[in-house]
Amino acid sequence: MLDLGIQKGNISFEDEDYETIYLSDVEVGNEITGEIYISELKTKEFKGNEFQQFYLIITDRENKQKWVCGINTSAYTNNDIVSIYGAKGGRVYQLIDSLNHSLNGTELEQLESYSVVFDTFRESINENVEKVTVKAVQPSNPNAKTPNLSVVKALENS
Repeated sequence: MLDLGIQKGNISFEDEDYETIYLSDVEVGNEITGEIYISELKTKEFKGNEFQQFYLIITDRENKQKWVCGINTSAYTNNDIVSIYGAKGGRVYQLIDSLNHSLNGTELEQLESYSVVFDTFRESINENVEKVTVKAVQPSNPNAKTPNLSVVKALENS
């Protein structure tokens, strides 16, 4: 089983060789297949409130398309280990749950939440996952402005 770790200023992702699509422009039902990359976790501020964010980037080299998805998350530190948290129904939960299902064959939506050691999660995905197919799905929150992301298929490096 693949260990997913369960328990910098403005960034530009523009690339003249690829059509860059941000999560705010992705519509429910859209799908992409390509290489996956998880960025570092950064602390951001919006209207006086701090939150943590990482980027999920899927690069489809065949179709010259790239999805850049900023994922806001809850994070906490315990003994200098940073973990992220996803409650059932949320964007982080759906991403982790569908990745775990695709890579490790676990049942979907069996846990009420996920607590994930972020560095392990990031390193495992970036170093061990060759390709994913991700589909934009309807979020459970009716006020969400962007879709959730569900991993339909994931292929480990051979």
